[in-house]
Amino acid sequence: MTVTVDDVMQIVKRDAIFYRESGGGVTFSGGEPFAQPHFLRQLATACNRLGIDTAVETSGYFDWEQCGDIVDLLDCVFIDCKHMDSAEHQRLCGVGNERILANIAAISQRHPRTIVRVPLIAEVNANTPNIARMCEYLVKNTRVAAVELLSYHDLGEAKYNAAGVSRTSFTAPDAAKLAELKNIITGYGIPLVEYK
Repeated sequence: MTVTVDDVMQIVKRDAIFYRESGGGVTFSGGEPFAQPHFLRQLATACNRLGIDTAVETSGYFDWEQCGDIVDLLDCVFIDCKHMDSAEHQRLCGVGNERILANIAAISQRHPRTIVRVPLIAEVNANTPNIARMCEYLVKNTRVAAVELLSYHDLGEAKYNAAGVSRTSFTAPDAAKLAELKNIITGYGIPLVEYK
């Protein structure tokens, strides 16, 4: 089934009154929205014409040359920072983090509402060295507006079980560790945000 920009915009237009009343808008998520740059560009442009705010949630792993102009069409960018060690990022995510870090820097230089999201996993990245290294990078290379910490959850566990896929068990950091990591981030002068 093929979906056109017009198909999506018909749905968006139906809900436009709710966006205006709530101060909300359209969030492009996925998958990876920047994996379809032409479609994303057209959707963001169509929303702009209607005065509808737009945001994107991205892994940050995309080609800046193909997608950088889309950033200017958005009202807010949420971009992930999963791990600061590229080899560990490669092991866990299948790609290194160099492109992602470069895109965080590039986006934040052009967009005042760049929010870095950190999905925190106790066994993987919720530790002082990783978070301090991230903060050092952000302070030195970016103009991010804030960081949002997202503690690990197991909402996808049923899907793994249904598919018969084995996986490593992960946990969220406890409250004390979370408080410690928040203190590190704010200690670098980086604001924290929490969206619910």
